[in-house]
Amino acid sequence: MKKRLVPTFDLAFEDPSESTGFLIWQVTNLWQRRMKISLDPLGLTHVQFLLLNALATINKTADKPITQMMVANHANCDKMMASKVLRTLEERKLIMRKPHHLDTRSRSLLLTTRGMELIEKATPVFTATEEAFFDSLKSKQKSLDKRLKKVIKINRKALKKLSDDVISDGVSATVSE
Repeated sequence: MKKRLVPTFDLAFEDPSESTGFLIWQVTNLWQRRMKISLDPLGLTHVQFLLLNALATINKTADKPITQMMVANHANCDKMMASKVLRTLEERKLIMRKPHHLDTRSRSLLLTTRGMELIEKATPVFTATEEAFFDSLKSKQKSLDKRLKKVIKINRKALKKLSDDVISDGVSATVSE
């Protein structure tokens, strides 16, 4: 029988709930499962909803053709993943993707009637699910949102600097802020 190995160094934490990252991960997993349960009956994934919502939002004020890049940026999601999901939405006839009239590498997006009807049905479902999930925060939600936005902003900058350092140095660098 092998001898049990016991760490002789300080661990990051003894109890996972002592880690803010672990807690955020747990909340994220619970929230995603709740959204899945709510949006599944409409035939939408959470990402599909977010991209349809982004397209509809931009569409309200757009004075030029809406591109995939604009939608991905608005939804703050990975461009390649957005492209793949948008292709799926096109196959389901929820959006149309057409070659951009000025940039042949780009695609212009339009909501179809079917897509508009679905986002109209899905929006109150999404809103009710999010409100129910975060109900325990009540008056503290705006404060939490503000703090989370700050964490996101700082870490986006840090990740950009890190990736820029990796590209310029060819090796990983530590970002300190």
